Amino acid sequence: MAYYHVHGLIPDNLSQKKGYKLFEEYIKSGAPKDNFDGFALISRVHAPQTGEVFVTCIADNHLKVDEHFAIWREKFGVEWNIIPVFNDEEVIRRNKKVETEAASMEE
Repeated sequence: MAYYHVHGLIPDNLSQKKGYKLFEEYIKSGAPKDNFDGFALISRVHAPQTGEVFVTCIADNHLKVDEHFAIWREKFGVEWNIIPVFNDEEVIRRNKKVETEAASMEE
């Protein structure tokens, strides 16, 4: 599974008001799309004063990520910037690999 950091921007105040009404219902329903086969939401925080949402999640692939976020773009025009990221162990493993590759190029 891969980690993703997601930044959402709600396009305007009207979309934000309508979106948060649906979001409240979504949370009351148990937030079924926060955890499903191949996807798990780790954290979600909101900056309603700027219309921003910040999410960290883990997913099998980008299609699973889209399954969570697509409806909010479709219904409310939320723009999502989805960035694959590394956890601590992954970044250490990655850095060692890059270091080794770079050292082999110096020869």
